[in-house]
Parts: sequence; structure tokens; C-alpha cells
Amino acid sequence: MEVVRDCVPRALEKRIDLGYDGAEAGSPGLQIQGNPTLLKELVRNLVENAIHYTPSSEAHTGIITVRALADAGQGAVLQVEDNGPGIPAAERALVFQPFYRALGTEADGSGLGLSIVQEIARQHNAEVLLEDAHPDAVPLGLRVTVHFQT
Repeated sequence: MEVVRDCVPRALEKRIDLGYDGAEAGSPGLQIQGNPTLLKELVRNLVENAIHYTPSSEAHTGIITVRALADAGQGAVLQVEDNGPGIPAAERALVFQPFYRALGTEADGSGLGLSIVQEIARQHNAEVLLEDAHPDAVPLGLRVTVHFQT
């Protein structure tokens, strides 16, 4: 995916392992009808958020995986998964509000990224789901899944 390639230099600066797992763009089952510029912005916001909030140090390697998958004839799925701090379940609905910042977040930002993602998803009849990426680990990480209907 073009957006993932564009984000590699920033991930490398932060010593984060950024990878892509899935079909090539335009593969059967992954073709989404919509505005290509907005869809790239959706992906870019998710990947840049993951890079921004995933810490990396000698003791903790930041890992982000982007996936594009066909959903058995029912649509396409985009996932961005990281091993960062995650978002507490109680705050997951709130992070879609413009300018909302999760409590205890020390990273800079305007709080608009997920609000923009939600709006673009809505315009493309897609649903955004936030969940723990690694429920049995610390940190929990975050998995953002965007399900596009066909």
C-alpha cells in the first residue's frame, strides 16, 4: 500500500517495525468504491496515529501491522494494529469526538485523527471498531478495524 510505504521513514526514525500483511491494492474483494483521496487520508491517519502513539525503546520494540483483507464476499477490511498503550474501553467512543485526547496521553496532537477517520468511513458506508490488539499482554496495543460493505 502506497500510504504504508510513505510512512516507513517516520517509523524508522522512531525505531518502529512497520509492516503490511494482505493482498495487493486492487485485488479481487478489495476494490472499494469511493473517493481515493479520502480513503488514502483514512489510512494515513490510522498509520500516523499508530506511529505517533507507539513507543519504541531498547526494552520495547514498537510494532505496527497494516492489513487489507477480503471479508468472504461481504466487503473489505482494513486493520491497523500496534503494540502501544491502547485506548481504555471506557474512552473508545469518546476518541471519535473532535479534539478529544485520551487521558494520560503525553504525545502531541490535535485530537482530530480518529474523528476524521470516522467521518471518512461514514461517507463510505464503513464501520470503525477499536479493540485491544493483545488482550493478554502489557501493553495491550490497539487494533483499529474498518469494515467496508460491498
